[in-house]
This record gives sequence, C-alpha cells and structure tokens, in this order.
Amino acid sequence: MKSSRLLSILLRLQSRGLMTAQQLADEFEVSLRTIHRDIDQLSYAGVPVYAERGRNGGYRLMDGYQTRLTGLDADEARSLLLAGLGSALDDLGLLEAASQTELKIMASLSGSTRDQAILVSERFLLDPLGWYQKKTTAPFVPEVASAVWNERRLSIEYESWNGVVDRVVSPLAIVLKAGNWYLVALFETPRVYKIANVRSIKVLDETFLRPKTFDVSAFWHSWIADFERRLKSQQVALRVSSTGLRMLNELGFVLQSPVQIPKRKGWFSVNVHMEVGVKAVRDVLSLGSEAEVHEPAAFREDVIAEARRVIDLYVS
Repeated sequence: MKSSRLLSILLRLQSRGLMTAQQLADEFEVSLRTIHRDIDQLSYAGVPVYAERGRNGGYRLMDGYQTRLTGLDADEARSLLLAGLGSALDDLGLLEAASQTELKIMASLSGSTRDQAILVSERFLLDPLGWYQKKTTAPFVPEVASAVWNERRLSIEYESWNGVVDRVVSPLAIVLKAGNWYLVALFETPRVYKIANVRSIKVLDETFLRPKTFDVSAFWHSWIADFERRLKSQQVALRVSSTGLRMLNELGFVLQSPVQIPKRKGWFSVNVHMEVGVKAVRDVLSLGSEAEVHEPAAFREDVIAEARRVIDLYVS
C-alpha cells in the first residue's frame, strides 16, 4: 500500500506540478505527518522533490524530471483518455485502474500536450442512457467481465422470456448498449444474455478455447439486425403529419421513404415495421392525432378498439 501511494504521489507531482502537503493528505486520506514521511522516502530514493516555502508553497519536482511516453502526441493522448468512461468502467470494476492509467498518461506528457489532453475531461461526457431512463442494475458485471478476460466458463441461472434456465456457457464478450449490459457467450452457438436477468452466477475453474474467428463487432451488429427483424415483424402503413414523422423518429422507428399525400398539406404516407401486439397499438396511440393507421385493417381495428377503451375510462 505504501509503495503504491509513493508512486501515486510521484505521478501527481509530475502531472500537476506544485501540490501542498494538505492536498496530498486529503487525496490519500492520510495524515500530514504521513505525507511528510512519504516525501522523505521519495527523496531518499533519489527522486528530486523539494519544498517551496511560504504561503503559496508546497512540494514540486525538479524541472525536467519526467518520464515521457515516446511519440505520444496530443491526439493520441486525447484518444487514450476517452477510455475513462465513468459508470461503464465502474460496473466492470476498472474505474480505479482507469484513473491510475489516466494519471500515468498525464504525468508522462509535456506541458502543451498535457493541456490539450485535459480538454477531453473538460469537454466530453458520455451518457449512454435514453431520456427518462434509469440505469439498470446488473450486479454480476464484474464477475462476467473477469470470466471474459480469463476465458473461464460460467454457470448461470438465467431468467428468459420462456422462464428460468440453468446453463454453463463460454463467455466471449460483454456489450454495453443503451445503458444495459449484455453477455455474448457460447452455448452450442453464440447467444446473447442480458446480464440484469442473471439471477445467480458462478465462475468455474474450467477454461475454454476462444474461437479464433469470432468477431464480436460483426456478430453483435448481425444479431441486432436479426433481433429487430424478428421483433418488428409487422409492416404498418401510416398516414402521419410532419410532427408525427418527428415523433416516430424519436420513438426509434426506421421510416421507409415517406411520401407526401396529395391535397393534404404537411401529411405523409409511410411504412414502418412494428411489433405484433398491444405495444404496437399503444405506440401508435402515443402519437395522438398526428398519425392514422391505414393498413393492415386488423391492426387498424385493434387501435380503434383500444382508443374506445381509453375514452370509456373518461366518460363512464
């Protein structure tokens, strides 16, 4: 612990320049006396650290004492610092390691390059959640991540649409999409499991051979396209206003070439793929008077029936 603290003090002095003993004590949650001893230890080890006296004094390193990463320019430093993606790394149990990595990078850069890299933390923020959504609790993410890194098989109890199943899987990758964590794992074939739906988990001692040809990006995009195709298997013809088109986009529907309706200014005919069932009915009704179902006729009747039930609630 002490050696780690000494290294962290050195890195902070390299990246930040002058720091007071109180600032260091606050960051490491130790006493001032401990910080003074640590500074003495660094001096004994040959690190050229010295104290500046006075009201604005503190500790700093002798000018020129830095370890630099050869060839790392400002753009490269900025891209490396984008690894600090906050809550995602926290879920993986890597937030502290990422913070240390960022600190080491910052300490190794020259002044002008460091100033450019700092702009990332000041001007870039990733928020992967949609509006009005709360972060889904997925307590097993660190265990899943560990199994993925170390190619260890997992025994999971998983709650799917068809009920609870017990499976032993070979974890290939983890994916963060729209604030939710997913496990891509082999169970006969590559499959996707929402980690929030895992009820229990055990990392096994058994390892597995990861398929050399497996490409997580290619698999994920193919799986998403197939999933959405199967989920939204109903094609619906709508008549919508320009406001309705915007609302459909906000709901995440892919619009197929809207066509202006003659003699009805500002209204369009458009085809969209929707789920079969009550969710699609309520998606249409959420558009209010900005949309009308044209086809299929059976779906149009479902929307009318649901609208009448809503009206009955208010007039009964």
